[in-house]
Amino acid sequence: GCDGSILLDDNSTFTGEKGGIGNVNSMRGFDVVDTIKKNLEAVCSGVVSCADILAIAARDSVVALKGPSWNVQLGRRDSTTASLSGANTKLPSPFGNLSTLTSTFQAQGLSATDMVALS
Repeated sequence: GCDGSILLDDNSTFTGEKGGIGNVNSMRGFDVVDTIKKNLEAVCSGVVSCADILAIAARDSVVALKGPSWNVQLGRRDSTTASLSGANTKLPSPFGNLSTLTSTFQAQGLSATDMVALS
């Protein structure tokens, strides 16, 4: 989701989403986000969410590679929990075919156009 829950590490109350089928070997750079968050917290504690950091970093990465820019709406709140089972059932498998991918996105209320934009 857009709540930064992918960033949460396993702890005594839940197993994080980093080990989810669709996330293993696809997500990286957690240390970069952790460093950005640490530096921001030192200057303005509790103001900028990790979810907003991810959204801005995604936009800036596209711009750095000569892609388009867009305004990022800020104000997302970070999740305080994560769901490995949700990551395994609601995220598309990296091994899924087009039909499987399309139906997985449709189950979340997203169109084929949304799927292409998010892929």
